[in-house]
Amino acid sequence: MTLIDELDPDVAGAFLHLLDGVWDGRVDPGLLERCRIRVCELLGAAPEAGRHPSGPIAAPDSPAAAACLAFAEMWVIDPHAMTDELAAEVRTHLDDAAAAAFTIGLATIEAQARADLAWRAVDEAAPT
Repeated sequence: MTLIDELDPDVAGAFLHLLDGVWDGRVDPGLLERCRIRVCELLGAAPEAGRHPSGPIAAPDSPAAAACLAFAEMWVIDPHAMTDELAAEVRTHLDDAAAAAFTIGLATIEAQARADLAWRAVDEAAPT
C-alpha cells in the first residue's frame, strides 16, 4: 500500500496528473528514472516510489547522466550546498525547457519518495 492508494480520489488524481507531467518526455525518461532510483537510494525509500507506470529503463552512463545525478544527489543530501557549477553542468546537457522540467521532476520525485517514507512510518506505527 502506498500513500497514493490512501489519498482522496481527487487528490490522488491531481498528484498522478503531476507525475504524468514529469514523465511527459520533456526530459529523457531514462535520465529521470536514473535520478529517481538514486533519490530513493539516498532516502531509503521504496524502490518503486515515484516510478512511472510505463517503467522507463534507466539511462546508461553518460556525461548528461553524471551531471544530473550529481545535481540530484546534492538536491537530496544538502540543497543549501548546491553550486552554480552543478547547475551549469546540467545546463550543458539540457536546454532551458528541459532543465526547468528536470528540476520540477526532481522535486516531484523527491516529494513522492519522502511522502511514501512518511506514509510507511505511519502505517508501521498503526496498531494492528
